[in-house]
Amino acid sequence: MSAMGGYSIVDAPLSQSGRKPQLMLTSSDDVPLWRAHPDRFAGAIAPDGAACDEWEEQLDPLPVGIALDCPPVPDEEDENVERPVTLFYIRQCKEAFRDRLHEDAAFYYLRNAETFASLRAAVLALGDISGRTVIAELTLADDEGHLSDGTDVRAAIGVLQRIGVTTVVLRARSMEELSEALEKTAPYARLPLGVCAPAAWFDERRPLYNAEIAVPAENEHAETLLHAVDEKAVCLSIPRDHDDFILAPDGNNAHFIDPTIDISDEIECGPRLGEELIEAEDASGAFKLLLETEDDLVALEECRCMISRPVCLCAENADLLEQGLRVFPGLALYDGTWEQPDEVVHYWERKYGLVRL
Repeated sequence: MSAMGGYSIVDAPLSQSGRKPQLMLTSSDDVPLWRAHPDRFAGAIAPDGAACDEWEEQLDPLPVGIALDCPPVPDEEDENVERPVTLFYIRQCKEAFRDRLHEDAAFYYLRNAETFASLRAAVLALGDISGRTVIAELTLADDEGHLSDGTDVRAAIGVLQRIGVTTVVLRARSMEELSEALEKTAPYARLPLGVCAPAAWFDERRPLYNAEIAVPAENEHAETLLHAVDEKAVCLSIPRDHDDFILAPDGNNAHFIDPTIDISDEIECGPRLGEELIEAEDASGAFKLLLETEDDLVALEECRCMISRPVCLCAENADLLEQGLRVFPGLALYDGTWEQPDEVVHYWERKYGLVRL
């Protein structure tokens, strides 16, 4: 992987108390600043391939990536949209991203996703067509660490860190919300965390927990942010803990489970899926959902908001199970039902974050 600021962005060390985040360069106007303070930068986010080429020459050896905006989410109420909508959206992402890929980009910076499910789909799409490092941006929408669609930020990061994302950058409505979200998330994150915030917010001197990266806000230059970070940022460390539990998000909520979790009997993903999920609500720790036909993928997608437990997906057909892993927005459990070849399961672990019990 590309080295960013002297270390791999994948294996970035845990922030120590007092250690200041490194910056991401986002404007050619900040090239002189990088030359003066190269150790304070982790990488550069170019707007397109042409800028990527230009910046690579100017900033060598600083890693230069390209920003990618997630496409608009299809209207699920539109009868002309193919089902499952997730698979349709993944294809749309591939079409939107393919012309913006660049062979020399060190990474891609995914931003402006409307929902967490769409961000996850965009990550999968990018993984299908590119082997580059992925940095993803999450935007908080309240003071309790939720995204605009209600997704717990811990659940979002729990999924992203297992499907190929190497760094997550948080945005918020205020420095207070940003600080609280970092404090909530830091113990469970197994990847570097970053922030995107206006320089003026640092005047509040609220703590940044385990923040490795700082990205300038829109219409701000890195020099302003660098001064704020170096002079006013309060950087604290929270130990990465909870390795004795498995983080198994359902795509919206964060669930912390034991490997011996009680799993329900098979629940068919048919027309009665919603009713059966309600009936099984208090019967077990995790739902075992059975996929038998492609129509079951549609039912799984349409009932995702009713899923309030970790999910164990099973299918006799390996291709159908993989499609289910693409549709399900969380981290699915695998208990060996209809045992698949080890190399296939290992691929699913790396690609979709499958949790093998």
